[in-house]
Amino acid sequence: MESGLSRTDVNKSKHRKQKSFVRSRFPHGQNDGVVRERPQLLSADVLRLRQDTDLISQDLPANLETLRIWTAEFLRLGKLKLLDSNDSAETARVLHNLDRKYRSRKDTKFQESLHELIEDVRRAFGSGTIPYAAQVPLHLLSYYKESGHLDEGIELWNWLSGKDDAILDPIFAGPAIELLAVYGAGVQYCEDIFERTLDQQKDISSQYQLQAGAILPDRSKAVTIRGTSMSLLQGILSARLFYGNWRSSYLTLDTAFRLRPTQVVPRILDLFVYERHIFEALPVFFMFCRGGNRVSKVTLTALLDSLKKLADQASNQSSKAGSVRAMFQAMEAYVGSAGVLDTRHLNILTRAVVCAMPPLPATTSMEPPEDDRGILRTVVDLFKRLLTYFAQHNAQPDSITFNGTIPVALSLGYPLLAKILLEDMVVLGLSPNVPTAQSLMTAAGLLRDAELLNTAWTYISESSEGRLPGSSSWRTMTTAARRCGLGSFSQEHSKLLDPEIAPGAGISMQSVDNHHVDLAGLAETEQGTNYADDAHGFKNTCAEMLHVLDRMEKFRPGGFRDVQNYPLDEGTFLAWPDIAEEGWQRKLYDELTQEEDHENRYPMSLDEINDHGTPAVSNTGIAFDALRYLNWKTINGLLVQAQAFDKRVEVSTDAAIRDRRASPERKGSKTTNPTAGPRYTVSTAQLEAYQQDVYNEKAREIDEDSWRALIIRLRKPAHEAQTFTNTVTPS
Repeated sequence: MESGLSRTDVNKSKHRKQKSFVRSRFPHGQNDGVVRERPQLLSADVLRLRQDTDLISQDLPANLETLRIWTAEFLRLGKLKLLDSNDSAETARVLHNLDRKYRSRKDTKFQESLHELIEDVRRAFGSGTIPYAAQVPLHLLSYYKESGHLDEGIELWNWLSGKDDAILDPIFAGPAIELLAVYGAGVQYCEDIFERTLDQQKDISSQYQLQAGAILPDRSKAVTIRGTSMSLLQGILSARLFYGNWRSSYLTLDTAFRLRPTQVVPRILDLFVYERHIFEALPVFFMFCRGGNRVSKVTLTALLDSLKKLADQASNQSSKAGSVRAMFQAMEAYVGSAGVLDTRHLNILTRAVVCAMPPLPATTSMEPPEDDRGILRTVVDLFKRLLTYFAQHNAQPDSITFNGTIPVALSLGYPLLAKILLEDMVVLGLSPNVPTAQSLMTAAGLLRDAELLNTAWTYISESSEGRLPGSSSWRTMTTAARRCGLGSFSQEHSKLLDPEIAPGAGISMQSVDNHHVDLAGLAETEQGTNYADDAHGFKNTCAEMLHVLDRMEKFRPGGFRDVQNYPLDEGTFLAWPDIAEEGWQRKLYDELTQEEDHENRYPMSLDEINDHGTPAVSNTGIAFDALRYLNWKTINGLLVQAQAFDKRVEVSTDAAIRDRRASPERKGSKTTNPTAGPRYTVSTAQLEAYQQDVYNEKAREIDEDSWRALIIRLRKPAHEAQTFTNTVTPS
């Protein structure tokens, strides 16, 4: 090490306090961008830069001035040719991660300034000022796609692919394909990039294994393959999904799970959860959890939210309860794959449970029926168990937990449940917001509970912070007070009202009674469903949810479940039916993935790709051979399901043409897949159509030869003539 900075100084500098970070980083004005004449100090500058990079990459509050100084020093040392490729790669990584961190905080000013710094790095990279590293375009292309600066990303791509000696490294080819797909370059162009990248790979084994239908030398062992190859699969899967090539998408997913059944890139799951229909996302989610793959909290939140919306849109109680049941099954699968729950998950689940309660039938009686009491006991027990279990994950309920459920409970005709939830809320030291307090006043009127009325009014008064509550609060209070026989309570507080509001507070007992009937009448559905049957079904659903919690309590938070001892329930409501006998499936699986004379058999020896040792086992206790077989069957189900959707849309389109009306395909969607569309929300009609497809598939009679021909046809990749164009023209 050259003079100027000892190793002891280097070690000490790693533990500097944050307040001295900026001050001690570039002493003696070295951050002014001027090239110095004392080369003996430059190596010390490089060391400082690398130490500062380590500090910035930690979870420290970012400071724009700090970043500007750090980036300027990085570019200055690059001009002096004192940096290596690792410095370039690390700088790009840090800037990319900072953008992700602060985009989630919606700090617009910081993002704009950070974009300017990233542009400086891109220009330096293109001019050769900083050393080349494949990780630089990896992070820059990903940044441009995530931030929406697509034109800048296309400029970088054109520079990378337009050079005479252009080599498409799989490290950045995957993100490039995803960027191009979002930009609208076309699926064929993306396919060309994928094929060209494979052709340029020196690793023949990786080139072969990334193809659909490739055969592993040993299905029971882990495969040694470059991690960047999985990034390439992620990129082409994105393009195929975005453009509705559902068969190739599922075959790509099949390849990913065949190669690394326990280490699939989390972004692949996000593609299905955020970009696809819930009927596709849920089976893929279970595939991830089955093998112990990593799943983020945010991904589970998005999945639960989609299921919650599906339950809200269901036209009958059975479908609604089935969606909520699927939410609990998804939560169980997530926890069994070392997932840790948080309060957001609790809030979605509790509100979904209340929304799934059967609405009470219209009645003028003030006493709830016995079935109502039974449902209340069931729901309260389930709530207590949920809160207890989430506490094991250090996830405590917040005000949203109750503010999201109390008004719903009242709207369905359960004022007593609203009161019980308030009591739990108070015990936890939480307070209702104004809309929730208004609901509680309505509940007090229905229950003839003067104490609850006074409590709710107190919350509204305190939240007003010295101002008079709004007119809606006064009217709700007046109605509830007269129900409770507290006319004096209403009159006393109404004296404070403005003259314009006061007349609205006078509500006759006739209108009060009518208001009660309207509330209870929410239970009467258009189909005239039977409340007793719905109540019985809901209790059974709650019993199943309690059994799920019983199983989950046996798992250690943050640990993996042993699927051999605790089988994974992969859902019954949204699962596509398995129409083939087990013997047929195992026979075809062995034929397609093991026979030596298969047209796609592996061209190299076993020792050149596989790790030695005993058969591999996932963290969830499933042998790789069995895990790959289960995943193979799931992919078959997705392929058959997609084909059924495709046929249904084709019939609908033909009918639309015949009737001279609009095609059922969604506007604004790039795909022809009936399950696709912007954010791919599910309508009630789609849900019912899906259920009809499931029913038809279950009733379908098929022999082994027909089923075998179907799977082979669906699993056969489509190869078309391809042409490659070097550049994409920015819009």
